[in-house]
Amino acid sequence: MWYEARRRELGDSFLGAIGDCLDRVSQDPQLYAVEDDRVRRARVRRFPFWIHFVLRADRVDVLAVYHQRRKPRKPSS
Repeated sequence: MWYEARRRELGDSFLGAIGDCLDRVSQDPQLYAVEDDRVRRARVRRFPFWIHFVLRADRVDVLAVYHQRRKPRKPSS
C-alpha cells in the first residue's frame, strides 16, 4: 500500500479513517448532500479521499473510494 510504504503504520491509519467514514455514513447517510444522479459523497478525514455512495431504501451502497484529485468516471451500465 502506498501509505504504508511512506511511513510505518500509516496504511493502518488510512484503513481506520476509511472505516470511520463508513461508520459515519451508515449512522446518518442523509447527512451527505446528493452530488450527482443520487450519488452522495463523504470526505475521509485526514486523507484526501471521498467515499461515493447511493442511499437505497434499506441500505447504503458504496460505489467507490476516490482520491480527491482524480475525477471519478461514471460507471458503465
